[in-house]
Amino acid sequence: MILEAAEGYVVILPLPGGRFKVTLKPHDAATFIARRCCETSLPPDVIAAFLAKSFGRLCDSLARHDEPEYVQKVLERQIAAYVNPSDLKGKRVLDFGCGTGASTLYLGAAFPETEIVGVDLMADNIALAEKVLAVRRLPNVRFLLSPDPFSLPAGIGTFDFVMLSAVYEHLLPAERNVVMPLIWCILKSQGLLFINRTPYRYFPIETHTTGLWGINYLPDRLSLLYARNCSKWNVREDRSQDWTDCLRRGIRGGTEAEVLRNLGRSGRPIVVQPLGQDRAAYWLSCTNSRRHPLIKKSIARIFRWSDRLLGAIPSTNLDVVIRKDSAAE
Repeated sequence: MILEAAEGYVVILPLPGGRFKVTLKPHDAATFIARRCCETSLPPDVIAAFLAKSFGRLCDSLARHDEPEYVQKVLERQIAAYVNPSDLKGKRVLDFGCGTGASTLYLGAAFPETEIVGVDLMADNIALAEKVLAVRRLPNVRFLLSPDPFSLPAGIGTFDFVMLSAVYEHLLPAERNVVMPLIWCILKSQGLLFINRTPYRYFPIETHTTGLWGINYLPDRLSLLYARNCSKWNVREDRSQDWTDCLRRGIRGGTEAEVLRNLGRSGRPIVVQPLGQDRAAYWLSCTNSRRHPLIKKSIARIFRWSDRLLGAIPSTNLDVVIRKDSAAE
């Protein structure tokens, strides 16, 4: 099957087990392509719907829904480190900034007795998420559209757990100051806020948007100039972007301290240590144990002290779980 787009065409080949191989064929070799090929379990009509949103990011978007290494492994590992699976039974989970629903649908499949609500600001994302949900057929999952960047859907209720997976970095500073307290208010007492896959604000290399060394330490104007002229990734697609566009793409990331400041006063936020270990040991367990194990163990020792003294694990990505303490309410 061939699907046509302005930038090129898409070849869809059937594979055993009801899967499909998707390959992008751009007309212009210079066209930005995040990923040229992938496999998916989604049918051609859903693939076509994703294509209507973006040609260059089609395979990247599909991979989020089908490749365990992309979204599933990160969520699975973080949840298992901080809670027992039985703790989610009969509870409500908010997947804030769900995009096209990859993280929401994984949570729905992994925890069938848990109500999962995905929320996103973009109507086209919610429409795509609904199409995938129709394929996955998960009765415990639903999607809601946020009315604007500073609000949550009306009547959304309260939640036992909130997930921000690769989301916090895309909130503009003004949005962080408003929407994070709103999320915190609908989190129940002793509830947990999970944040993952957000780039750490002061890591030496900006790994999310530009791929550039040192840009995290430059003032905004110099960062924009540096990104426009030297970016390896996202900014390369459109060098006319202004600083707000770069912030929306996630160029500044976040830190534990900033998140804590943004949560408001409805309950005291406490950074939680993983079950049976500390955050440094958890970081080490998430790395490839076969590559430079002695160096990584030394880094873990440094992280242990930085966590004790500064409340921070300054790794590539921010990976933190925060509990809403009822004692201060």
